Amino acid sequence: MVKTVTETRSKGATKTAVEGKTKSKSTRAPSAYNLWMKDNLKKYKEDHPNVAQKDIMKAVGALWKDAPENPRRGQEPKPKAAKKAPQAKSRKPGDETATSEPEPSSDD
Repeated sequence: MVKTVTETRSKGATKTAVEGKTKSKSTRAPSAYNLWMKDNLKKYKEDHPNVAQKDIMKAVGALWKDAPENPRRGQEPKPKAAKKAPQAKSRKPGDETATSEPEPSSDD
């Protein structure tokens, strides 16, 4: 028998797959930035139809900095967190001879 997409191992999961029901996660309300971008992207696209999406996002994002709806307008942006340097793998005590170079002999 060929398995279909909706077949699963448990009855509950099969029922969910057949009925199309999924557990819904609670979603956050859109921020002031999300709402502002939704309105202003549409206007910007209408005024500038031949501009690439990437450039539109940059331009409208830059406009947000001085928008009256921006609660942080006129403030300095938050400093970006510095990236951590990758850490070397820790060695077990006693493994020092396997990875370290031998000490030079002093036969002078």
